[in-house]
Amino acid sequence: MNLTKKISSFFSKTAYCLPISLLIFILTLGSTVPSYSQDKNDVIELNIRVHLMQGITVCHSTGVCMENWVTPEDVREIIFPEVNAIWEQANIKWVIESIIEEDVVKDENYEESVAYMATTHRDSKGHSDPVRLDKLYSFMQPEYRTQPDEVGKNLFHIYLFPFMGNTSQGNAMKKHGMHTCVGTWTNKSKTSTTPRKRLLVEDHDAYVYGSLSRTIAHEIGHTLGLRHNICKIKCLMGGKSRGYSLCDSQIERSREFAKKRIK
Repeated sequence: MNLTKKISSFFSKTAYCLPISLLIFILTLGSTVPSYSQDKNDVIELNIRVHLMQGITVCHSTGVCMENWVTPEDVREIIFPEVNAIWEQANIKWVIESIIEEDVVKDENYEESVAYMATTHRDSKGHSDPVRLDKLYSFMQPEYRTQPDEVGKNLFHIYLFPFMGNTSQGNAMKKHGMHTCVGTWTNKSKTSTTPRKRLLVEDHDAYVYGSLSRTIAHEIGHTLGLRHNICKIKCLMGGKSRGYSLCDSQIERSREFAKKRIK
């Protein structure tokens, strides 16, 4: 029996019991590789503008008064090398477009807004208070936000505020054009309600509450279309087992979103 007949005989006897995914793989050997497979190893570079928010002090009920302590050097030399090490698994590289030491806007509601940030809590379901996002947005200088002709293009934002609210670390502000905010202090802890400064980086295998760099990597994942609780083991995007990993579907989805922004 020649090779062609042997192959035909094999499929006629066994195809019904093979996994569909394996059949598809066998049948497509030698055919065109899907476009995702072709470009998944190409590095996608995304521009990010980092805002270090200045001139704001948030005083907590525990007696701790918080200001932004992160420096431009921290951003360039520690935080974004770590963010890029995390996102290397998706072959996405974040390029710092600029670092702005930005004075907050102090309008007639400024004092009330700062006090609100110090007292806001998650609701009974664990959801963050959406009102605080409006207040954070009001602190941002309009000239440094995404401008109308930049919407949907290759420019992302990270705002570092002193404090994001009780038990909160960061938020991807979809309502406000993906101007994502992260707190440099947090009291997201099982043992204490007192806010403390975030670690810039941490040992990935000794993950406890997540470093500032990890939180930034997590929140910008949301700006690339990722949600919580998709992967199951040591997940960057949340879930019961938290860590630094992205699953294959998250990598593919984030790259598809990223490619839309670089067109």
